[in-house]
Amino acid sequence: MTYHKRIRRRLGFGLGVAVSAVASLLYTTGPAAAAVTPGGMVSNNWSISGAPSDGLDKVAFVLNVTSAPDANGYFWAQQYYFGSGKVGYIGWQPRSGGGGRAIFSVFGSGTSTSHANCSTGADGGAGTSCSVSYPIVKGRDYNVEVINNGNDNWTGYMRDSYTGVWTTIGNYNVPSGSGKLRPSGVGFVEYYSSVADCNSIPYGQAVWRKPFVYPEPGTGTNTSAYTYGNCKASASYSLSNGEVTMTSGG
Repeated sequence: MTYHKRIRRRLGFGLGVAVSAVASLLYTTGPAAAAVTPGGMVSNNWSISGAPSDGLDKVAFVLNVTSAPDANGYFWAQQYYFGSGKVGYIGWQPRSGGGGRAIFSVFGSGTSTSHANCSTGADGGAGTSCSVSYPIVKGRDYNVEVINNGNDNWTGYMRDSYTGVWTTIGNYNVPSGSGKLRPSGVGFVEYYSSVADCNSIPYGQAVWRKPFVYPEPGTGTNTSAYTYGNCKASASYSLSNGEVTMTSGG
């Protein structure tokens, strides 16, 4: 009995020392900072002047990623809108090991797909999501295109401006009456992985050149941009001759 009591007393003493040590550490260093998910950091507005009054059958964005970590986290994308108000986005994400992934999604109910690269659901809600493995060469232009195939069927593509090779991201149907694409929209860069703080976001930079609709009539440009979100102080942009450069992290 005495032996067990001594063990309990020693455990109590040791626990008291440990608690005191932790309390002292917290007092001297303060609580650990909580991790942050930066989310969206820079957004741009794009438009096509002189577009057909009933909307666009095609829009092409030109992306040039000049710097990106070989890891998950970044997403550069442009949003497009159908006449009915339904919205989608198309863009590119770097992946661990130096790879990448092209993304093509539409949001809301009533969409469908039979394409092997696509699945039901988009960002946790209704819609359709398509993606394909797509490594890039940094500093090279890539056309990121949304094209109507007739009726309510749409395909997303990546086109390497150097090789001329087209890669299909995916294909989906939108509800009847969704209409063609509106001649304006918005784009963004986001960092969707958690980091210790905003100063821990790895450096990334990309240029969105002027969007275009050839052979349809219309002239595209990026009209404005702004920083936003949890870590907007760690992001910046420059706008020149209709092109927008998005810089984030460091």
